[in-house]
Amino acid sequence: MTLAPNTRTGNQVNNVLTVEQDVILDLYIQKLDAFFENLKESEKIQVEIETLHLKRIVTK
Repeated sequence: MTLAPNTRTGNQVNNVLTVEQDVILDLYIQKLDAFFENLKESEKIQVEIETLHLKRIVTK
């Protein structure tokens, strides 16, 4: 089953979603993007911690 693409022109949304559903979907996508950005930052911090730990072990 394929869905028609949700194309927008200005504030108009085709009939796949209601305006309320589209707003909720946009908010969900924003929250999901923020979550994954935070996850990437957490991974960077974890790698930095592990790198510092390994440097300490090697320099002992």
